[in-house]
Amino acid sequence: MKYIFRLFKVVALAILFMVGALPLCFAQKLLNQKISITANRQPVSEVLQTISQKGGFYFSYNSTEVPGDSLVTFFAKDQSVKNVLNLLLKGNFQYKETDEYIILQRAAEEKFIYITGRIFDSETGNAVDYASVYSKVYLLSSLTEDDGSFRLKLKERVFPFTLNISKVGYADTSVLIQSERNIDLRINIHPQAIDLDEVLVYNAAGDHTWLARLFVNSRLRAQSKNIGRFFVSLPYQASLTPGLGTHGRMSSQVTNKVSVNLMGGYTAGVNGLELAGWFNISKKNVRYVQLAGVFNVVSGHVEGLQMAGVHNHVLDSLVGVQASGFGNIIAKNLKGIQISGFFNKTSGGFHGVQLAGAANLTGQDSRGLQASAIINRAGGNYNGTQLGGAVNIVKKDISGVQIAGLGNVGRREVSGLQLGSVNYAKNLKGIQIGIVNIADSSSGYSIGIFNFIKNGTGSVSVFTNDIVPFNIAWKTGSHKFYSILMAGSGIGHQEKAYTFGLGFGKEFRLGRALGLVTEISSQNLYLGSWENAPVINRLQTALNLSLSKRLSLSAGPSFSLLHNKQVEAKAGFKQFPPSSYAIFSTGKTTSSWLGWQVGISWNYGSSL
Repeated sequence: MKYIFRLFKVVALAILFMVGALPLCFAQKLLNQKISITANRQPVSEVLQTISQKGGFYFSYNSTEVPGDSLVTFFAKDQSVKNVLNLLLKGNFQYKETDEYIILQRAAEEKFIYITGRIFDSETGNAVDYASVYSKVYLLSSLTEDDGSFRLKLKERVFPFTLNISKVGYADTSVLIQSERNIDLRINIHPQAIDLDEVLVYNAAGDHTWLARLFVNSRLRAQSKNIGRFFVSLPYQASLTPGLGTHGRMSSQVTNKVSVNLMGGYTAGVNGLELAGWFNISKKNVRYVQLAGVFNVVSGHVEGLQMAGVHNHVLDSLVGVQASGFGNIIAKNLKGIQISGFFNKTSGGFHGVQLAGAANLTGQDSRGLQASAIINRAGGNYNGTQLGGAVNIVKKDISGVQIAGLGNVGRREVSGLQLGSVNYAKNLKGIQIGIVNIADSSSGYSIGIFNFIKNGTGSVSVFTNDIVPFNIAWKTGSHKFYSILMAGSGIGHQEKAYTFGLGFGKEFRLGRALGLVTEISSQNLYLGSWENAPVINRLQTALNLSLSKRLSLSAGPSFSLLHNKQVEAKAGFKQFPPSSYAIFSTGKTTSSWLGWQVGISWNYGSSL
């Protein structure tokens, strides 16, 4: 029963609606009559009289409102009286039927007025799509459809005003709209060859980032290109999304002092404060403060504070502070501070500080501090400090400090300090400290276990000394400073001993074939047990005589300092300190003596 009752209600309402509509249909029987009429420069009052005669009714109107003396020319065939009146009176009147009369009354003015028309190519006659039709004064705009048509909504009836038409590849066109009667237009625009500067178009449009293309629709981007030379400054704007706000589709041409975007905004720029729940996209410059929950994209330069929850992208330069949760990208130069959770990239150079959770990348000359958990890379000369959890790289000259957990690279001249497990410099003029140090040429110091100088020197030495009779040493670096890896062994039933250690040395040139060598080393002694193994620290000097280009002979005195907690040597191993030398006791576990060393070396490398 419930469903039957609902069906009855629906049917009853439909019947009432149809019954109510019947009087309306009959009420407009005079206006719906079909007539044909031709007028050639006739007064409006005469045309109204002709219409009344053809329709068999009378007109009632105020002669002060109806322009009876105006001359009109038009043709209508088999048109309703209502349509004929619309043509005659330009749609400015409303009509009411009473018995045999049609009453003409001035139509109430609408709040808005619409300007419509079509845009055509003056040479081909084809419709022009994606052309911008706009008012510079009222900041209203429209974009033509595929057939060249447009519809522009005016909030005020202010005439005359200028309508502007712009499209890339066409000359800008202006049309003066004199009155409400000029609201259905046919406009021809002229093609114009333009040599576009790629860099200027890139910076002005701001549409070349994938974020801008994702969040700004193609029609807004097309209009932005069409009217890219027109900009205006206003106090404020508010928007929900790009194109939906106080400035409508003209928002991309307006620089605001205060801009508030609930989700996201697309503006010309900011000269004050801009806030967004999701994103800000600016075609020109931003000054002072720009904050977004997700990202900021700026085509010009930024001066001030820019912060985003995920990403900042500036297509020009930044002066000030930039911070994001994931990454920052600057197409030109940075002066100030960049902070990101993952990476910073500056295609130009920077003067200041870059801090990143993973990587800092610059493309040109820079100075300041780079600090990251993984990698820092400078594409030009660098003057300052690089602190990297893994790697620091400078493509040109560096004057400063590189400190990394894994390695440092200076691809040209390095003046300063490289501190890492592996260090490389093309031309070392500073100091390298690491396990492995590599340089093509060096006038500085490489301090490490392995030092490889391509244009330096190295040697393999076989020698005997007062500790054990058989020793071998590998020396790498340069005459100025080299590192030493050494090992030795004793022989004999009661004279066994094994040594290994490292050290560093320097050779002073006394002549073409003669040099003075000074070396410091630290060696461990194995005397049958690793527990409390003795350690010998040794200073030795020697004259080094070159026998040939590759062979040299050296000999000289030494001073050894022994630290030994072993009470006595194991059976078959040599006793230390050696009893045959004058021993100077410096404590219960330390002793020293004067000794000697004689050896021969095979020298390699290009600097001998």
